[in-house]
Amino acid sequence: MKRNIFYKTLTLFLLYTATVNAQEAQSEAIKNQEATEAVVSTESISSKDTKRQEPIETINKDVTSETAKELIPAVRFGDEIKVKLGGFFRAEYYVDSREVVGASDGLFGFFPQDEVYDTNGDDLNEVVRQNFSTQATRFTATVDGPKLGKASSKAYVEFDFSGGNTVNVRMRQAWAKFIWQKGELLLGKAWNPFSDVPFPYVAGLHIGIPFRAFNRGDQIRYTFKPTDRLNLVVAGVYQTEHKSILEESSNSDIRQNPVPEFHLQLRYASPSFSAGLLSEFKSIRPATKVTNANSEVYKTDEKVSSYGLGYYLQFEKGKFGLRTGGLYGENLSEYFQQGGYAVKSIDAKTGRRTYSTSKVTSYWFNLSYGKTWAPSFFVGYSKNLGFNDDILAGGNFFGRWQNVDHIFRLSPSLKFSHKQWTLQAELDYNRVAYGAVDYADHGKVKDTHDVSNVRGLLAATFFF
Repeated sequence: MKRNIFYKTLTLFLLYTATVNAQEAQSEAIKNQEATEAVVSTESISSKDTKRQEPIETINKDVTSETAKELIPAVRFGDEIKVKLGGFFRAEYYVDSREVVGASDGLFGFFPQDEVYDTNGDDLNEVVRQNFSTQATRFTATVDGPKLGKASSKAYVEFDFSGGNTVNVRMRQAWAKFIWQKGELLLGKAWNPFSDVPFPYVAGLHIGIPFRAFNRGDQIRYTFKPTDRLNLVVAGVYQTEHKSILEESSNSDIRQNPVPEFHLQLRYASPSFSAGLLSEFKSIRPATKVTNANSEVYKTDEKVSSYGLGYYLQFEKGKFGLRTGGLYGENLSEYFQQGGYAVKSIDAKTGRRTYSTSKVTSYWFNLSYGKTWAPSFFVGYSKNLGFNDDILAGGNFFGRWQNVDHIFRLSPSLKFSHKQWTLQAELDYNRVAYGAVDYADHGKVKDTHDVSNVRGLLAATFFF
């Protein structure tokens, strides 16, 4: 019932938009004026030195045809407010050679699941899976607002249908921005600054997970622009969509964390080259209460602090493109990275716990060439570096993929672009090393065995 109401409301809104656009076009023809197009970007780079970009991942920003024309003109609501609707339709078919670790009903495929044998010695995860889906279809709205003093203002809202069967319609971004000559202030839900970096040219929705950070959250972000090419970014981010994993007693309530994530970045951008140095610090509170062996409950305020460092480079000249990035840090599971934190001690009287964080390093590299026909090549590697301390054997672990030592991906793809359409084909080869956790040696993974899989993907996208 709610879904029917949503689609009826969307249909009425689009009909109203078409009517207003027709009236606006006639008025503009009489005045012989051209409506300016809204420029939307969550990246902290100068508009003087960069091309027009949409604040969404590679599905729109990287695969849209450069020759595509706008299908939905801007809608004006008064002299100072203009609304621009956009988005894309995406249909994709994929097939996996075995069961995969992923997200959103398998639309995001990361790497193969470990071998699990039945009584006869057959691998239960050696099952071919395939699917055809349009869940990644997306709608956006950009609003240019009035001036506030010397600052121009704008807002952006984005939603799609790839939240999974239990979520379906999902708000991806909703933010407002105030823009001065030497700075920008962003308020709302947007890409986490650690993830708001160039996207690799790949066809898969995973856009490089788990080698590239992936995270969105509500935030306050200020970008200082001392020059046209150099930016300093400072931000405080709350974990609202992608969160750190907490103790079961916390019910994943991130509001108990003592402070938001803090981000500090230095970015450089020229017409053909961009680069950035990234850093983040966070402190989380895994639990507010604990229970001892006698079922007695005690309050706890134990915290887990950690940091992350990263970089990115991008070079684009003519038909050639090169992009690369990397990161190193502790407890980065909310970015879809390996590791997290684990219990290292338990007080016998109260049951209070102390924790140790694990470390991970990840790198990715991407080459592309062409416009109408554009082959691309992606390679990624992630390594689990173990914990800072020895951890309790069989103790609770809060994070991702504790028994994985490293992950490797090799991914060639081909894209064809014509006006609003893009057609893509891609093969993902993934190899992962599963093993046993050595609790007496900082939780490192040993005695590994490799498991591999291949995902084939065909996708058609229509931008509007």
